[in-house]
Order: sequence, then C-alpha cells, then structure tokens
Amino acid sequence: MKRLVALLLCLLLLPFTGAYGLAEDVPPPAADAISPAVDALSPAETAAPQEEPLPHLYTGRMRLSARVYESWEIIDGVNHFATLPEGVWVKIHAVYPTYVLVTYESGGVTGYVNRICIENPRIIDNQHTPPYGVDFNHFIAAIGADSAPITTIPGGGDTLITLYKGAKISFIGFENGYAKIIYHRQYGYIDSNLLTDLQPVYYGAEDAGTDHPIASYTSFYKITTDKSNLNRIHNLKVACEKMCRITLNTGDELNFNRDIGPYRTSEGYLPAGTITEEGLKDGVGGGTCQVSSTLYNVVLQLPGLYVIYRRAHGNNGASYLPIWVDAAVGNSTQNFRFRNLYPFPIRFDTWVQDGAITIMMYRAE
Repeated sequence: MKRLVALLLCLLLLPFTGAYGLAEDVPPPAADAISPAVDALSPAETAAPQEEPLPHLYTGRMRLSARVYESWEIIDGVNHFATLPEGVWVKIHAVYPTYVLVTYESGGVTGYVNRICIENPRIIDNQHTPPYGVDFNHFIAAIGADSAPITTIPGGGDTLITLYKGAKISFIGFENGYAKIIYHRQYGYIDSNLLTDLQPVYYGAEDAGTDHPIASYTSFYKITTDKSNLNRIHNLKVACEKMCRITLNTGDELNFNRDIGPYRTSEGYLPAGTITEEGLKDGVGGGTCQVSSTLYNVVLQLPGLYVIYRRAHGNNGASYLPIWVDAAVGNSTQNFRFRNLYPFPIRFDTWVQDGAITIMMYRAE
C-alpha cells in the first residue's frame, strides 16, 4: 500500500491548468450519504485502514457492485480482496483508463475498481482539479519511421496497432524512453526513436503563440476494409476537414451538429455504422461521434472552453475511449456544444491516418 501512496502523490504533483469551469458545480454528498451499512462487507473482505488519509479529487457512487484490486494493472492470477456494494459513495483518488483508485470509508477499503462501476462523479475543488476523466496530453509528434508499433508495455507485449510514416499522434508523456498514449481503455507505448517533429503542448494558453498547440488528443479507430468501416473512415476525414475550416472567436460557440453537420450525402458523408438505442446500425455520417468525442477530450484540457451540452453513449460510453469521456452527436438530444471564453480566437488542426485520429487546438491570432 505504501507503493500506492507514493504513486498517488506523484500524480497529484502534476500541474493542473488554471480554474476548471467545466466541472459540474455540485457539492460532495453529505456524510450520511457515504455511510451505508458497514456489514455490507465481511471482515475477511476488508483491507486495513490507511495510516494517513489519501487526498481525494472526486466522489462518486457505485453504479454496480464491484471487485476491489490492489493494482490497476490487473493480470491473471491476481485476486480481488474486497467487493463494494452497489449504491455506496466512495472517494476517488486517481483515474486510469479502465480503473479508479477509491476509498470506501465505512468498510475501511482502499483499492482499484473498474471505472464502469462509478456514476455521478463529483469534483471536490473546482479551482484546482481537472474535470473527471481528463488525460492531459503533453506532446504531439509524427511517425518518422516506416512503421511504428504501439505495444502494451514499453518495448514489448502485444502490438495493439501499427502506425506508419507521417501519422500524427498526441500522447501523455514518456516512460522508459517510450511515448505513452491512451489506446481505447488501456495505455499503449511507442518507441520514441521512431518519432519526429516532436512538439510540446503549450500550457498557459494565454501566452502561447499561433504555432504551438494548446491542447491535443488522439483516439483510435478500426482499420478493417469492409465497406461500412471504409465509409466510416471517410466520414472521419470529412468531419475533420469541416472542423479545420472553423475559427472560434471570443464568445463564439461550436455546435457540432450545426457546424460539422448536417450528416447528409450532399455534405459528403456516407452510410456507416452508428450507435443507436437498438444497437449498431448504418446511418449517413456514421463515425462522426468519434470526431466529437476526440474533440471533447481536447476541450476538457482547456479551462477557457465552457461545455454547454454533452451527452455520453450510455453508461458504458464509446469503446474507443475511456468511460465517461465521449460525446454523442447526431440529433437534438445527442450533440456537443462548447463556447470559447478565451480573449483570443482558436482554431483546429486534425490528422486521420492508420487508425489514429488526432485533433489539435491552437490560438488563431
């Protein structure tokens, strides 16, 4: 457990970027809301309480009963040591692509639970804590080698996808000489020797020049060659091209359905798979939700952009992103809207290649 505390403290020392007006301004639940029956956990299932309380960033409610693990790196043979019941409130200390580090005080349990089991995450300190689930990307780069595999561990493991020369990616930082990215709901790694045109994301958007990105994010899409998926990739490119023609001045709103749509063949979109309440169905413009969702993860990193409206793809969200950080678009109830509150205009740059869609945001003046 000392290793967990040290890891958490390192995470908390990472700089946040300004005041986060994006977060829901909701106070944490009352103490009695976090205190269900203690006998929901048997003594054999509980872990010893912490000697010193871990600082926590959010609170959340258990949407589902969940197993508790000692590490977010769940591997075969690692057994859970407790089970948290549905409906209890927990303190959230750190957020990873698939797991979150939580404390259930009444049961004396601190450990990792699956992120899908958390609902109603509420921020503790709106001024100094980023929105729930945001992953700050600190660099962008291009693939400089003929090919660059993304693997599950630095220098080894399984290959998740291979990028080729010219593809652009956004990533969190470096680990053991490898660029660390978010691939769907896990971390992925690229040998930094295979990268070129490395550029840091410029924190402090007010002081950035027009050639420095102020936020960026990469998500990954399927590269199968069936007609529906090829149409989906085409739609990703059409939506990104439309976005690159937009400049948001101070006070301007980006309304995704209005500005990137309408999703019609006359606008260049093709029929492709789209997520509906009935499941996956073909619809004109299928795939544009991945563009809006990737953009949402860029917006989350900038406190000067205010989210007006955003709706996720149900409780599980879109599988190409961690849970709770996607943005569905397509109709009156599925749209992504945000406003530029910075005292300067912003613009977008995008890249779609080899299964990676990268969106970068810059000052426009």
